[in-house]
Amino acid sequence: MTDNIYASDIAAGDVGEANDVLADEPGIGPGLTCRWPAGRVPAGFVLFCHGLGSNGRQYADLVRHWARHGYLVIQPTFADAVRRVAQSEPALGLDPDADLSGWSQMPAFRARMHEILHSPQHWLERVATVNRVMDRLGAVFDATSGRPELSDHGAVAGHSFGAYTAQLLAGAQIDLPDGRARRYRDNRFRAAILLSAQGRDQQGLRDGSWDGMDGPVLTVTGTLDRGAKGGDWRWKSEPYELAPAGGKYLAVLEDGDHYLGGFADNGLQRQVPEQREAMRQLTLAFLDAHLRRSRTALAWLDQNRTTVGTCRLMFKRK
Repeated sequence: MTDNIYASDIAAGDVGEANDVLADEPGIGPGLTCRWPAGRVPAGFVLFCHGLGSNGRQYADLVRHWARHGYLVIQPTFADAVRRVAQSEPALGLDPDADLSGWSQMPAFRARMHEILHSPQHWLERVATVNRVMDRLGAVFDATSGRPELSDHGAVAGHSFGAYTAQLLAGAQIDLPDGRARRYRDNRFRAAILLSAQGRDQQGLRDGSWDGMDGPVLTVTGTLDRGAKGGDWRWKSEPYELAPAGGKYLAVLEDGDHYLGGFADNGLQRQVPEQREAMRQLTLAFLDAHLRRSRTALAWLDQNRTTVGTCRLMFKRK
């Protein structure tokens, strides 16, 4: 391992994969995808929350990297998955079985999806779905990887709308329209990964929202990243900047856009191989440091750096 490249001490192995895990469980299936290290007991687990319109089968390149190196990755499909929205709202006039991956280029459908993004009902539906999955964590282990010796070594992660969900579960407080301040922290998660997250003045977040987010958190954005209302990378860095010190890390990829190197090979996302590789290394090092307590991973994260591999970035920690 060189100074700017992280390599886990768990060698990469094969990946087991299953879709529609616990499909008959109310409020969970179908749509729960799991990936895990084939032939070995996982060292921990990550519950990954997809972005608006996506689903639990996506983000495969990144999460398979985690699975190859020892983690069971659990990926629910939320009610805002584009196919589920098309099914539940036939007035939109879209065929749920058609290829809807380009929904962001459909003005009327895009407008409806952004209404969902800013709907408290959908914020809390996502939290409730994660809670139901976590309540059945033992059954998820039994149906996939088998139970690890330490089943509390878990993290929550997410991209975009999924990063918002992960923030709430990591302890961020929000204001609801009725004026109540609410926190949805789930202490079953020991750490959180926020990929293109949200800052103040959106979805109930404001000054003081992150005061109680005191666990380890990795926040990743890019200099070309933008929020739904136009916020730039500085705005997307606020979950790091405004949270208390202690296990906090911020990575800002140079020329990284909302997809941070590309999560899907669907022709719609810009593919930047060096950014994708940096994402694999940064996130795996964080998981190893804060779930497995790897001293090597922690020491790697504690170094001053301007690159990961050949990807240039700004990296901060506190």
